[in-house]
Amino acid sequence: MTHQTALLSQHEAEGGKIVDFAGWRMPLQYESITREHQAVREEAGVFDVGHMGRFFLDGPAAAEGVSRLVVSRIDDMNHGQTRYTLVCNEQGCALDDILVNRLADDQFLLVVNASNREKLASWFNRHLPDAVLFQDKTLDTGMIAVQGPKAEAITSQVLDISLSALGYYNILMLDGGVYVSRTGYTGEDGFEIIAPNDQMEALWKAVRAAGASPAGLGARDSLRLEMGFPLYGHELSEEITPLEAVLKRVVHLDKSDFIGKEALEAQLENGVPRKRIGFVLTAAGVPRQGYQLYDGDSPIGEVTSGGYSTVLKKGIGLALVAADHVKPENLSVDIRGKKIPAEKTKPPFVEKRVKV
Repeated sequence: MTHQTALLSQHEAEGGKIVDFAGWRMPLQYESITREHQAVREEAGVFDVGHMGRFFLDGPAAAEGVSRLVVSRIDDMNHGQTRYTLVCNEQGCALDDILVNRLADDQFLLVVNASNREKLASWFNRHLPDAVLFQDKTLDTGMIAVQGPKAEAITSQVLDISLSALGYYNILMLDGGVYVSRTGYTGEDGFEIIAPNDQMEALWKAVRAAGASPAGLGARDSLRLEMGFPLYGHELSEEITPLEAVLKRVVHLDKSDFIGKEALEAQLENGVPRKRIGFVLTAAGVPRQGYQLYDGDSPIGEVTSGGYSTVLKKGIGLALVAADHVKPENLSVDIRGKKIPAEKTKPPFVEKRVKV
């Protein structure tokens, strides 16, 4: 079954190119991916991210349940705090990367990837304690992301509240079932707003009227790539662990047991076999997922995400390579049979401008 967000008619009215994505009808772009990308970097863009899953967990065992299901600590989170983390299987590989929002001691809002929503809903229902009320409210709510240098002014105007004191990776619960968090996937300052479906059209129109340009999935991907943010199905999967994705910082092995902990401890002890790196091409070319990387004449791995940086005017990418080649001396990418020279570069590829 293909779903649609409460904003589909708005996208169509604004000339959005609609595509099927993760079981949803979503705008890939409007006038131009490049212009949408630049609008976010220079002013503000608004994305419909209503396809992402929204799980609400409540009950006296909610904190314990969430803690067992994610690789990060939960017990030290304050009310209103958001944390990026991962859900792993018993083999220590990623089922998804998610955002955990702690609304109260025993109340959580989890935002998950659209492609993994049904899988995770089943996983959570199977592994959560019986005392936890689990509700998937994805189809009853919408979500938009306002991103860019003007995002705070626009979002504050639309919600009629000052957001200057809201810190990065924090969330506020407003009246009417509305939530606003200072989060995003672009590397710019920005906010994500969750609200009931019947409020989404008015929110979208208000954000547009306040000066944000509409942006689609294409710009969302090019913006996150310039930041070097991992994308599920590329840098993360059920065959890739958080340690291989160089996300050790969110894996808290010192906390009590969680699913996948033993496997991750063993991988760390035995040596992580592959690691994620970033690179920038030093000659003309655009790398794509699946292209082979070389260190001299030796194949060392492959591109997991690649594209053209609108800011750098160069091809950039992320790759998964053998651990003994994380510092290549003569890096290149095979693009249609031609080895294009590249330099290993630690992301982000362009300046990150979130509020800290």
